[in-house]
Amino acid sequence: MAELHILGYLNQTNNFRETHSLYCRYSVQAGPNWNLISGLSEGQTSSGKPNCNKCVVWSHPLDLHYVTKGIQGWPKLILQVNCLDSLGRTWIVAYGCSSLPAVPGYHTIQVPCWLPAATKLSDRIRQYFLGGSHQLLQSDIVSLGTDRFKLNTLSQGIVELNVCIILRNFSQFGVEYK
Repeated sequence: MAELHILGYLNQTNNFRETHSLYCRYSVQAGPNWNLISGLSEGQTSSGKPNCNKCVVWSHPLDLHYVTKGIQGWPKLILQVNCLDSLGRTWIVAYGCSSLPAVPGYHTIQVPCWLPAATKLSDRIRQYFLGGSHQLLQSDIVSLGTDRFKLNTLSQGIVELNVCIILRNFSQFGVEYK
């Protein structure tokens, strides 16, 4: 079987407006032809406060090993950035999604993140005074993107990911890469 190794780390955030601590929940989703041999496909980073450059450094490791018979359903990374305030309250600050590279080697990926916008004045006032944000009821909108065009969204910032992709035995299954 063809093998895919994903080694790397969720590096940092850039340009998020939040002043509270940020952490990220992530999952790597792959199609039905893909089997995870080792590693965890879901996880959470530690939380950290933004520095003067509006950057939170996580350096959270990723180490996944998949086997497959074809490339259909190539793995993608789904992100949910959360905020943690001084009272211990948490809420979702942003969503993001990125396909992982299909070319072997070292890659730096910048995942743009977004959040559903408050459309009513009363919702904006509530968010301003009480905190929190709008959340998605169906999280598959993030990965599929089929109904995302119907949403009003706000750009939130960027999550940077550094990964090394290692492919093995793909040429035996008729997959060429250059």
